Amino acid sequence: MTRAPLSDADAASRLNETLHEWSALWNASSFVGEIEHQDVPDDKGHFHWLIRLMGEEKDVITLWLSLRQRTVFAETELMPAPEENREELYRYLMVKNHELRELHLAIGPEEGIYLVTQVPIQELTVERLDELVGATVTYVDEIFPTAMTMGLGSVYRRRKAR
Repeated sequence: MTRAPLSDADAASRLNETLHEWSALWNASSFVGEIEHQDVPDDKGHFHWLIRLMGEEKDVITLWLSLRQRTVFAETELMPAPEENREELYRYLMVKNHELRELHLAIGPEEGIYLVTQVPIQELTVERLDELVGATVTYVDEIFPTAMTMGLGSVYRRRKAR
């Protein structure tokens, strides 16, 4: 398999700089955890970053960024595959999906529920990344407790407010 070329050779280093510039803005807060970067592209030629964020409803929100040929693909697992009330849960998620801006809900690997988006490489500025991260945390905190209660109610118990 041949690797898809990046739209330009410096895209990975520019994205890495954008991530570090963005994380510096949040350095004093406990909101942003680690940012990890895979220096070597995968077998498709994609570079990957992982950002750990602290949520209110879900302790750690992991946001994956993948630099693709022309876009940065962002995804976070909202919840694992539902085991209960699937039809009711999927209806709830479809209604929520209609309200979302920037991200959308999708069924991902192993039937987990994900929030995903794609942003053109040139458009992923510090400001746009901040909006993306903010939307991710807001939507996870908003949707996670209800989705978990509906889809994994026998094992999920919402914790008390901090």
